[in-house]
Amino acid sequence: MTAEIQINGLVLPINDAHIHQRRGVTAARAVSGEPLHFTVLKCLDGRYTKTYCGLARVDNIDDFLKIMEWGDHFEPIASWYQGGTQ
Repeated sequence: MTAEIQINGLVLPINDAHIHQRRGVTAARAVSGEPLHFTVLKCLDGRYTKTYCGLARVDNIDDFLKIMEWGDHFEPIASWYQGGTQ
C-alpha cells in the first residue's frame, strides 16, 4: 500500500515522483525559524494531474496539505505566462 494524503478530492502520493522540494534554497522562514522551501506537488484528480506550488518545511505533511488547499494551481500560472487565458 502506497502512502498518500487526500483532501478536496485531490490525492498526493508520498513519493519523489509527486513531491519536489528545492531544499538547497531557503525561500523564507516560518515563525518558528524553520526554513521554508519552494515545493511543487503533482496531485491526482481522477485521471488528471494537477500541479500546485507553495512553500513548505522539509517533508512536512501539514505544509503539503496547506499547499493543496491554498497553494497556487500551476497550470493557470503557466498559461498566463504563455499568453493564454483561463
